[in-house]
Amino acid sequence: MEATASRRLRFAFMVQGRKAAAQGWRQGDPTVSFLSKTCSVEFCTIDFQMPYREYAPSPHLAQWVECFWTSETGPLPAVQRVMPDGCEDIVWIPREGRLAAIGTMTRTQVVAHAGEQTIAGVRFHPSMARACLGIDADQITDGSVNLEDLWGNRAAGLQRRLSAAGDPAEWIRLLGSELRPPLPATPVQQMAKWVAERGGNLSVREMARLAGVSSRHLRRLFLRQTGLPPKLFCRIVRFRSLVRGLSAKPKAGWAQCALDAGYYDQSHFVKDFCEFS
Repeated sequence: MEATASRRLRFAFMVQGRKAAAQGWRQGDPTVSFLSKTCSVEFCTIDFQMPYREYAPSPHLAQWVECFWTSETGPLPAVQRVMPDGCEDIVWIPREGRLAAIGTMTRTQVVAHAGEQTIAGVRFHPSMARACLGIDADQITDGSVNLEDLWGNRAAGLQRRLSAAGDPAEWIRLLGSELRPPLPATPVQQMAKWVAERGGNLSVREMARLAGVSSRHLRRLFLRQTGLPPKLFCRIVRFRSLVRGLSAKPKAGWAQCALDAGYYDQSHFVKDFCEFS
């Protein structure tokens, strides 16, 4: 099996356990590691990298929104692995006519696609979605909720306009027009931003000291704002930094990218890779 992440494969497979992730890391084969979780899928397309594009938010949303995005699926049934990134999203799925808020993930989600379509969404910076969605982040961690359940008639009207538009560029414009974040950011939101800028390389004790609160109180605040306890949030941010490094510098090698992301021994690296990929 080639290690090119963008190659589309059609086969039946079964992967058991976490040993493959460690083996893939040692052999430098990211394809093996991408399939490290226990899963069983029969006769479908495995898309490691579906056509995906990101669009920068307007300046007045940049503090809150990381990006708008679109993802295109092919004509064959497919599954897609989505790794945790510490963020929450609003997603428009036209085939299902569904407009949903997607919570912060603690593990990779395997998403099945029935056929060809374009999906659009908005990804919030870590901790920033709560102000726009109107719900504590830990209420939807590893889950989703129809946006109409949170916004009521406002979401129903947006869904009707999205259905009528039928164009990804217009979907993004409509999604952006409905975001009304308050100003300024809370101290926890500022802390989460700082953690992200540091690549997750902060201890909970240091975070609590900088915030001027106890570690227990910091945990409560982080759960409400990010959907994650602070230690797990830092681990996911660090793992995301690693994935970005591998994408930006594919010739640098796994060991160097791991060191750049703050991993100083193989056991921590393998543990996070097994858990988050």
